[in-house]
This record gives sequence, C-alpha cells and structure tokens, in this order.
Amino acid sequence: MKSVRVYGLGLMGTNLGLKLLSKGIKVYGEDVNTKSLERASNLGIDVANSSQAVDLAILAMPINSIVSTLSSDKLIANTKAIIDIGGTKEKICNLMDSYEVPSIGGHPMCGISDNSSWEPDPEIYNGATFLLCETKSMDPTSREIVLEMIQLLNSKEVWIDRTHHDEIISITSHLPHLISTALVGTARDNYEINEIMGMAAGGFDGATRLTRTNPEMIKDMYDTNSENINKFLKYFLSELMELVDLQERDELISYLNNSVHWRRALSDKFGERPLS
Repeated sequence: MKSVRVYGLGLMGTNLGLKLLSKGIKVYGEDVNTKSLERASNLGIDVANSSQAVDLAILAMPINSIVSTLSSDKLIANTKAIIDIGGTKEKICNLMDSYEVPSIGGHPMCGISDNSSWEPDPEIYNGATFLLCETKSMDPTSREIVLEMIQLLNSKEVWIDRTHHDEIISITSHLPHLISTALVGTARDNYEINEIMGMAAGGFDGATRLTRTNPEMIKDMYDTNSENINKFLKYFLSELMELVDLQERDELISYLNNSVHWRRALSDKFGERPLS
C-alpha cells in the first residue's frame, strides 16, 4: 500500500492519517470543515489533491455521514478498497455488501471521551483492537490492503460478525453513554452545579465522563443501533429494580461480590484505564 485518502479529518481520521504518514504512506484528506482541513494540512496531510487515485479510502466521518456517503449515487472512486471506522457496523456493512468498490467494515477501539478539542496523537492506534467485519463486496485484494493498514497502525485485527458487533457495542459503549448522560441530568435537575462540584469526587467523574462526547456522535449511534440499545436499556432498568429487591431481601452483598469479582477479572486481563 502506497497511498490512502481519509474522508473526515477529526480526531480519529487525522490521527490515523498521521500514523500512516509516519510509515511513509502518502495521505490525502477531505473534510467539509475548513478548520479541520487547515489543521490537517499543517500536519502534513495533502488536502489539495484529494482526487488522486489511492490504494485505500478510509471513511472517518460521523456514522450517519458514512451511511449517506455509501447510499449516495456519487461513487467513491479512484480507490482499490474502502474501509470505514464508524462505531456501528450492521447498517454500514449492509450498504457495503452491494457497493461497487470492495469494502470492509472497521471499528478501532481507541477513541476518547472528549473529542471536542484535542492534540494530535497518532499513537492512540498503537496496540488498539481494530474490529473488522466481512462484507459481500470484499475480495482478497481489499482484505490484503486493509490488513496492511492495520499492521502499519500497530493495531490488532479482530474479525467479528456485524450483528454481533452492534449487540455487544450497545452494552459496552452506547448504553454507558446514556447512563452517564442520565446521571448528569439527574444531578443537573436537582442541584446547582457549584453545589454538586463541591462534593463530586472520582465516582461521579468516572461515571459521567462519557457525557463529554460530541452529542452528534451519540445521536448517530442511536440512529443506527436503536433496537439493540433499547433492548439492553430495558434489561438495565430491570437490573436496577432487582437491586432494590435484593436490598430488601438482604441479598445485596452477594450480588455486589459477584460484580466486583467479574469487574476485577476484566481489569486483570486488560488493565485499568485512567478515569479522565
């Protein structure tokens, strides 16, 4: 692989482009935002020659923009393969199945909670799990190109079924965002911010940090994965009510112990991330 074109020069797209640039890959970029284009250009990404033929087109826009692009009559041209890095996969991969250019669904697990302002950090891809979903349009060449990209990023490839991806990600990502937002809403509606901040410590910070995420990203997640989110939201609400019942039956300590052991096992295997 010698060249790529990144569509969407936000946090994920720019850092991905910079990582490939550091590996000797020619990186072109496109974005509808002038400031994003200027920043990418200042960092070395070529935003003036975006029509050049490339080996790989990377769709790093918001999820709904990826869906709109793949649904458009205007073909993504001058590329041998396409990969997206959106946070949901089923709707995107369904469109990729019949796309003229061989395409693969992707989802790097290395985003940050507050993506409104950021400093360039292409090393966020180092060691990150990069989820991949097969499509009917992919071929050996597109697979080879995408795997070469992941190797250059120093990420870890993990292939997963698109439906299974969206089910799991609704629990591990989308539902936590909603819970975080609801907790902030509860605090906001009942207390003044100065009163809350004077008594908020690590627990509140850790439980609500996802609320800093760009609201448009959360809306896109819901638009493309609402069935799974709503299903597990109902499970979660049922689980909360079960906690009340367990307390009344004096069985809460057993439930808490089982949860602690499960969560500590997760930390032992994957390490513990900073809260903020």
